[in-house]
Amino acid sequence: MKKRILSAALATLMLACCLAFGACGEKVPPAVTDPAVTTEAPTATTEEPVTTEAPEVCPIEEQDLEGYEFLALEASFKLVASYSDFLCTEEGGTILDNAIFKRNESVCDRLNMTIDSKHVIVSSAGSSESYGVLIRDKTAGDCNYDVAILPAYDQSQISYAGANYNMNLIDSIDFSNTWWDQKAVESLEIKGMQFFTTGDFSIDNFNCTIIIAFNKNIAKERNIPDLYTVVREGKWTLDTWKEYSSLVADDLNGDEKFTDADLYGSLVWDDSIYAVVNAAGENCCVADDNGDMILTLGTEGVIGIFKDYTDFVIESDSVLRYQHTFNPDGTKKFNATSPLEHTMFANDQGLFLFTWLGVTSHFRDMETDYGILPVFKYNEAQEDYYCTVAPYNSRFLSLPYHQEDAERTGVILETIGYYSQQFVRPAYYDKMLYGSIVRDEESREMLDLIYDNRVFDLGYYYQPADINKNLLYLFRADNSAWAAKYKSLERPATVKLNQINRMFDELAKEEK
Repeated sequence: MKKRILSAALATLMLACCLAFGACGEKVPPAVTDPAVTTEAPTATTEEPVTTEAPEVCPIEEQDLEGYEFLALEASFKLVASYSDFLCTEEGGTILDNAIFKRNESVCDRLNMTIDSKHVIVSSAGSSESYGVLIRDKTAGDCNYDVAILPAYDQSQISYAGANYNMNLIDSIDFSNTWWDQKAVESLEIKGMQFFTTGDFSIDNFNCTIIIAFNKNIAKERNIPDLYTVVREGKWTLDTWKEYSSLVADDLNGDEKFTDADLYGSLVWDDSIYAVVNAAGENCCVADDNGDMILTLGTEGVIGIFKDYTDFVIESDSVLRYQHTFNPDGTKKFNATSPLEHTMFANDQGLFLFTWLGVTSHFRDMETDYGILPVFKYNEAQEDYYCTVAPYNSRFLSLPYHQEDAERTGVILETIGYYSQQFVRPAYYDKMLYGSIVRDEESREMLDLIYDNRVFDLGYYYQPADINKNLLYLFRADNSAWAAKYKSLERPATVKLNQINRMFDELAKEEK
């Protein structure tokens, strides 16, 4: 097995990182019910979605692993939909449960092994049950888990601290196989090293993609053009969203105050600012030709989209930020877990809703028809739509640094990937998405577009000096002056990025 040994310089940087790393300060988005633990909707479409199929015959050779117990550590943030990618003890549960059971059974039969998982719920990034486990095991030289499924915020920190194994060193793993998420593999590789990624064994990467849902009845009442056609023609832009949102702002109870009792053009999530930046073709960080992460939040594009979007949200009566609760006098206060996201859209009080895809499972019993759209482009000159994988909600797979047999782990993961594409992916797409959440063929078309244009933003995961969070904090504070804020944050963020890049350089040297 190939090993890496940290140099003294890297060890020093790692220690500094561990001491500085604390709980995530970002507020938690509203709790949602995972579609994996809800009942199947009575309406289901029969047409097969457009998906990439695995080979009919498993390309992974049968092996006798002599009953080896494959053990995964899984962690999720509390108040966010949580389920296990690997743990399913018996049939008879939900569609997704049964798919995971069949997947596990097929893998275990093919390789003569067992699969188990320890799943914990943690309150924030940097917890001792998630981040701390891999750091402690790295330091102690222990190999307690084969893989770890952890929140993105933890995976990024663990990676440059040297506690994740570089999966590119494992000959038995082939990331070109279709069960690996190609967008994630490409986006998350650093200096030729793959420390975490995802694939068909998990629904997180797509379930956490930010989308815009729309109410079809309100759109019809306000004479809004067919929104699917608007998207197809490349005309679904920031200005188009503002124009259509402005058509809806009604004081339903006549109290001359806009509260949760009224009707709005758009119901928006604070985290939508992340999606809007990416939707303009911009990023928090990108990798340069040397593989170094560089800061890209100071471009004219970021400054422009931030101001245009934020000013409209601040000034328009057509927009409500749903992460609030309202007092009897009409005043409001911030509440990250406010139920308004679910109740108001389901109650026909919003034309548009910014949310992440998993939340739409709440609307499966909604009487009014709704559709699903990508987040808008900045302008028509922009060629593509870009759809953010929400950083707080997403989780990724990694291998702890110490492996008893990394090649064996690779064989197991490839086999899991193949049978996940056979069972888990169809269960999610055919039944959970296309069979219950999606109500029309056009939304299925939109989901294909969204899937093909997802963005895994390195800066949102690595969070240099929390500069990404300041996007959200400034937006939440009704302040559109990102240019000035960026100027004050650029140096500490760049210093932190340089430190991270040096740590990755050290890791790369040790592997040569």
